Amino acid sequence: MQRYPSYCRPNIWPTSDLPDLEVAFKALGKMMLDVGLLLAHHCDRYVSRALQMHEDEGLEQILRRSRCHKGRLLYYFPKQLCQMQDVGSISSWCGWHTDHGSLTGLTCGMFMRNAVKIACPDSGAGLYVKSRNDDIIKVVFGEDELAFQIGETTEILSGGLLCATPHCVQAPRGENAVGVERSTFALFMQPDWDENLRFPSEIHHHQELISPNGTLTFGEYSETLLSKYYHQNF
Repeated sequence: MQRYPSYCRPNIWPTSDLPDLEVAFKALGKMMLDVGLLLAHHCDRYVSRALQMHEDEGLEQILRRSRCHKGRLLYYFPKQLCQMQDVGSISSWCGWHTDHGSLTGLTCGMFMRNAVKIACPDSGAGLYVKSRNDDIIKVVFGEDELAFQIGETTEILSGGLLCATPHCVQAPRGENAVGVERSTFALFMQPDWDENLRFPSEIHHHQELISPNGTLTFGEYSETLLSKYYHQNF
């Protein structure tokens, strides 16, 4: 807890302004975790056809014993008129990346303008993923559905049988897009900070930082990536 305080700090809830947020946030996060564990069980069944592993090494058990899952409300600031020249990029709201955890649960994006919920003014806006064949696919799902992305840690644990999902978010285009903001709930499911990760030679993520067939704890892996992306020492 002293080495990884970011996993242990208490939440700060805006209770006076949003008294229902804490209860709703925890209930949704718990439901997403339960669904994610069901998905992890089927990931293990798929991987076990090719890999010999003990039950406690499977993704489901690793995630069940973890204390490091994080629920976050993600907010995408509205594009203003002065920013519209770069909105043509498919990654104009969030650049291409892969999550470094195990599974990321997502609710569908909610679009608003001036604190009023609206339909998205551009059918091309939203979440995009890249397939194993490098096809770019727009992800569409409804308010009563969840989506899950595979993270780098699952790719590591599966020896590359399951691939991390490259993804980005595109902002809406056109005059009607000015002032439109996007919000979503993301649950980042990830191992405990002291869970050991063995990096097979087939893994292609961050090879400049991690030696093939090396071992790091998830906490050490997270520190390495934070230092890489933010030039900070943790």
